[in-house]
Amino acid sequence: MYLSLKWKAVVFLSLVLISLTGTWVGQHIYKTISTYDNRLEDLQTRQQAILTQLLEDNFLRLSQLSQLIAEMPEIQLAKQSGTSDALQQYLESEWIKLNINTGIDYIGLYSIDGEVIGSAFSHLLFQNQEQLQSAISQAMEAHGTQAPRSFLFCGFGCSQFVIEPFVLSDGSEALILTGQNIADIIQRYQQVSNDDLAVLLPSQPDSSPLMDTSRSLEDWNRRLWAASQFQKTLTQLRVIQKKTAFQALDDSDSSDFEDQKLLLNRLRLTDYRAYGQAPEFLAISNETQQHNNLVNSVKISVLIGAFALLVSELILILIMLNPLRRLFSVVEALNLLPKHQYREASEKIGHGSVYLQDELSLLEKSTRFVTRELEALHIEVEDKNESLQEQIAVITRSRAFLERLIDSSHLFIATQRLDGTILTSNARFEKEFKRPISNFSELFVSPDSRETFQRRVDLLTQDKCEVIQIDAEFANDQGLPIYLDWTCSIVEDEKGRRIILAIGIDLTQRKRDEEALEWLANNDPLTGIGNRRGFQHDLQKVLDTQKSGAVVFIDVNRFKQINDLYGHTVGDNVLIQIAESLRASVRSTDSISRLAGDEFTVVLPGIEPDQLEKLLQKLSVSLSGQLPLPGEERFVEYNVSIGAAMIPTHGTTEQELIVHADMAMYQAKKKGGDQWQVFDPASNDLADLRRDHDLTSLLKQALKRNDLFQLNFQPIFAIKNKTVSHYEVLLRLKDPAGNAVYPSDFIPAAERMGLIRLVDEWVMEQAIKKLAATCKARHQLSFSINVSAPTLQSSSFPDILISLVRKYSVDPSSVIVELTETAYIENFQMVLTNLERISEVGVLVALDDFGVGFSSFSYLKKLPLSYVKLDGSYILDLENNPDNQVFVESLNKMVNAFGMRTIAEFVEDETTLRKLEELGVAYAQGYYIGKPSPDLEKMVAGAGFEPTTFGL
Repeated sequence: MYLSLKWKAVVFLSLVLISLTGTWVGQHIYKTISTYDNRLEDLQTRQQAILTQLLEDNFLRLSQLSQLIAEMPEIQLAKQSGTSDALQQYLESEWIKLNINTGIDYIGLYSIDGEVIGSAFSHLLFQNQEQLQSAISQAMEAHGTQAPRSFLFCGFGCSQFVIEPFVLSDGSEALILTGQNIADIIQRYQQVSNDDLAVLLPSQPDSSPLMDTSRSLEDWNRRLWAASQFQKTLTQLRVIQKKTAFQALDDSDSSDFEDQKLLLNRLRLTDYRAYGQAPEFLAISNETQQHNNLVNSVKISVLIGAFALLVSELILILIMLNPLRRLFSVVEALNLLPKHQYREASEKIGHGSVYLQDELSLLEKSTRFVTRELEALHIEVEDKNESLQEQIAVITRSRAFLERLIDSSHLFIATQRLDGTILTSNARFEKEFKRPISNFSELFVSPDSRETFQRRVDLLTQDKCEVIQIDAEFANDQGLPIYLDWTCSIVEDEKGRRIILAIGIDLTQRKRDEEALEWLANNDPLTGIGNRRGFQHDLQKVLDTQKSGAVVFIDVNRFKQINDLYGHTVGDNVLIQIAESLRASVRSTDSISRLAGDEFTVVLPGIEPDQLEKLLQKLSVSLSGQLPLPGEERFVEYNVSIGAAMIPTHGTTEQELIVHADMAMYQAKKKGGDQWQVFDPASNDLADLRRDHDLTSLLKQALKRNDLFQLNFQPIFAIKNKTVSHYEVLLRLKDPAGNAVYPSDFIPAAERMGLIRLVDEWVMEQAIKKLAATCKARHQLSFSINVSAPTLQSSSFPDILISLVRKYSVDPSSVIVELTETAYIENFQMVLTNLERISEVGVLVALDDFGVGFSSFSYLKKLPLSYVKLDGSYILDLENNPDNQVFVESLNKMVNAFGMRTIAEFVEDETTLRKLEELGVAYAQGYYIGKPSPDLEKMVAGAGFEPTTFGL
């Protein structure tokens, strides 16, 4: 490596200057920091001495006060008989005076053995008497009783105690104990030292009555009991605790608070013992000015050193300025040579003569020579290169055109030798077959296709044909199948050699579309099993072969309710799970299909009756289960009803078998969930099916018309006020001929056929509309409207009800939603959420049939109820049933305790009404009060209690 002597001198002198400057700056900074650390140690020693001295001064003061108190005559006669109560009264009166005049918080008179003779103290400061007495006993045992002793006790706060021995008037020895809050010591500390003093105690448990979160320091697990400047200190400590652990305060020089540097020193109680909770004394000093002085001193030292170094380096640079300028010129010239800027490079190098030759002179001369030679060579190369570029451009344009033409094509194009070795390929080919392929035959997946291709290539190479074609399956780099139609012919390359040109057309999408259409024609896309067309095909195949077998119909119970409550995604998952269970439960020769939304079928060729019953029993178990709800800890339970018809016993045509299997499924559904049934020709369920069908048609007509449904109103009587409180809305139905249809018939049918929510919405709108019209006639009424379980569990129920209340401008408190006891059991959380929403706008809620089941008692405090209806079974013959009287009275008291009112149903006579009044029941409803009637205006006109008017 070549290094000029001048540069060696510069480097050496720079290193010397840097070393001297660094040594001086480092020494000065070290002395400054040492002085600052010594001052901090002296400050902590001084703070410790001040605290110890203040405690000692207070000890002497309390000792003197104890001696004066001991000379009081009443205390001197403390052990004389009969003076115990008087002494206690005297101590309490004197303690008040001493507390006001001297700040003493505790006076205690003890025997020399440590037994309490009498005491008076601040109950606010000393709340834990057992802890205080334990601390006093420990202090007496530790220090003895022969000489005055002092100790600290911390509970709710911290106090200094003095044990002073003295002699009673009878010559016996005794002890007097005085204690004072150390808050005055904290203030005197601040006055003497100009620093703040804080006393920290361990945090109280959350359940402690002493717990005060306004003083809490959570990160340190402590609370601030007292400080010389309490609010300021509390704010500072809460900021510092986030940055510094409490145990690390001893190792921390200072803490940042806003723009200040605070020094926190933990002071130790070297001469005093502390009992109760262990206190921590923190001396807080504002070290901002001293810290800033330290930083400024260090900065000045660094700046002085840097300035000295800078001046020295500038002098060196001035000395070396001319040699460096010449060197930079050479460097710039050399940088221009690769850019072929030879004239500019020559101008950069000086041409003047130098009196004293050195290494730079030799470098400049060599650079000028190299520049001239490179310039001459570059001119020669440019002339030859221009001619060559013209020839290359013609070839390149031709080749680029062909490559773009081939690569932009959607065809697969490849050339190969006669033995199959691939020579070239286009972009489409390389995109699909990126893996290393040496021979074209390696692309084929099937060995048969490979052999067929090779035979046809042999014909091509033997000139027995001009073109060959093959359609086969291949696998791309992702392992996915692709279908290509290859056309191959013999061509010659640029050297005249015979090669094979292969051009392929992608048939993959067409193949997939054909397969997808074929699959969708016979399968259900959701579950992956057969659809109705597949079922009909499989069933017809069994019927055509005249084989025996069976057709099974499967229906998912309450599937519409599952969709309404949990959404169609959950419903789809239920169907998929049932389909998977079906696959696992039937034979490989059986065919399963999904006919409609929640209906499945199974065609069982060649099955015998006894085998069928075993299979149906197995399916009723395996197709019933539960599905977890996403993101919740609840499950959706589902079950099925299964019906079956035998081939050919129950039918020889598709229509007969479908109808009979469907009827058998209906028979199973009537038994309940998880049931199955083989078709029984003797059953009269066909009539029931027709009855349900007729009722469904009637309900749909009633929902569209206004003359089939009718609202009836039954009064609910306020027993105490002797007036009608509100009316229950009851639904009645007539067929087109005017014949009455009982609610016990059409309500269950509406629930089975999924129409109950539409019926509820019709009743709610018509009832609220009637309520609005009646209120406009200046009759203030309230309606109680029955709502079914599916509606209560629907997420749209609150919005529908609230919109109706607002649409007809009725008072929400005049609408009462009445639910039965079992209405919310299946999905209680949804019912609770819906009832809370309507209660927020003022709608009232009533619980019907209370007392029948055990669940109602636990739900009373959860539901936002205003009324509770007692089940009528407890009201009938109430006068002659003492047990029911006790039960009704107990239920009434319990309901009233929750802020609700009871309504008694089935009140049939005056005797029952009077008994209910004696038992404290608030409201009554029944035929004695009034029968249901559509004539609301007449009932309102006679709203006083006149049973003969609208009752029996």
